[in-house]
Amino acid sequence: MCSSDLAYIVAIHIPIAGLSLLPLLRLPFVLEPMHIAFLELIIDPACTLVFEAEEEEADAMRRPPRAPGERLFAPRMVGLSMLQGAGVLAILVAIFAIALWRGHGETDARALTFTTLVIANLSLIVTNRSWSRGVGSIVRLPNAAMWWVISGTLLFLVLTLSVPFLRGLFHFSVLHPDDLALCLAAGVFSVAWFEALKWIQRRRTKQTGPISTPKP
Repeated sequence: MCSSDLAYIVAIHIPIAGLSLLPLLRLPFVLEPMHIAFLELIIDPACTLVFEAEEEEADAMRRPPRAPGERLFAPRMVGLSMLQGAGVLAILVAIFAIALWRGHGETDARALTFTTLVIANLSLIVTNRSWSRGVGSIVRLPNAAMWWVISGTLLFLVLTLSVPFLRGLFHFSVLHPDDLALCLAAGVFSVAWFEALKWIQRRRTKQTGPISTPKP
């Protein structure tokens, strides 16, 4: 299992676990078994297909070898992955809580939150493909599995939100175009800070040399 794979797994399970604990705060359920199953249909192919098909970083042969006594889960990798997950969780809780506070029903709040989580999940897959390249460079790197996963996920999400039977099964309400735009923006924004961090690190790398390239 590659480091990017591990980073993604840690990051995506933090918002899933956090949302599952919201009922302890006397809030309605967000994730039920069918929602978890939907998410696992994204996570498993991402781990087994997308990240396994990923090429090594351009500076991989210039990095010093891993020390024999170094931990498999490096503190830097775990810390940044947890921050990614915490950022996504914060956005999701805010959306869910604000929707309820503004008088929207549980089905509205759940649909908004889950759709944002799916978009954030896809964003995590893309950004964690490389911890040194920006998203513009990442999407140009060949990886057919990633596009299949993204396309399949968006297709099933559209069906879930538009087909009445599936919408009822997932306990969703109808989302309008402005709702979908909000979910898209929030899902992307939840991991945008990590792209900014990579940009700062690339600027430092140009000044100090390739040894400072971030490694998950």
